[in-house]
Amino acid sequence: MESPIIIYEQMKRIDNIEDVAYERLYENYLKYNLKDEKKLIEIDSTDQESLIQEKISKLPIPGMIYTFFHVNDKALALLKNEKTGKEFQYHDITPVLFCTYYHTTNRTIGGINMNLLPSQERLKFFISYYDRYKEFFEDVERLTENKKIAINKKYVNLVLSGKGQGMIKAFNKIQNSLFDYGYRSYKIENIRKLRMIEFEEWQYVVFLNPKQSFKKINLEQIYRIYYDNKNKLT
Repeated sequence: MESPIIIYEQMKRIDNIEDVAYERLYENYLKYNLKDEKKLIEIDSTDQESLIQEKISKLPIPGMIYTFFHVNDKALALLKNEKTGKEFQYHDITPVLFCTYYHTTNRTIGGINMNLLPSQERLKFFISYYDRYKEFFEDVERLTENKKIAINKKYVNLVLSGKGQGMIKAFNKIQNSLFDYGYRSYKIENIRKLRMIEFEEWQYVVFLNPKQSFKKINLEQIYRIYYDNKNKLT
């Protein structure tokens, strides 16, 4: 994989890139639930999802990105504007989650819901993650094209050591960001159609307008709170 910066500069020139991202990340994975051969829609399409489920585990893996339907609309999350003190409840219906942990005991998946971060902040996260694990990402294309499993074992080991949160804090300092703002956890019992997003489609996450994802709050409010909190806390 190339650097997220290079990919972003190429992708932003595509006409209607937000619509393309919506199709690739929401419609194909969740609305139409494309799997196996049906999801191989491009010459460079891969199916790590099936390979990992068959060879490793059907459970979420740290370092991967997942999307799903969050079906319990009573499990409301809370956003607090640290600048004004106001609190807002909301329900995120279709998270796009960078997985930072999966707890087998209480059966919850947690991580950074990219939908909660403004587009440029998502890009900053991917830049930091790529730079931290550049050797792994430079080998991803070879592995996926040859139908070999591509898991960021160094990050998984970091999570297992209990130091995963420290990496996110370091990224915050490097990028002058507040990636913690997107931290959320979800009970597996409230998840339907858990899908792993293929590496070659991570490039669309930056451009996704999650217009279908939120109830009780809109994106403008979410991103305003993000910047208010970042300016106050960073």
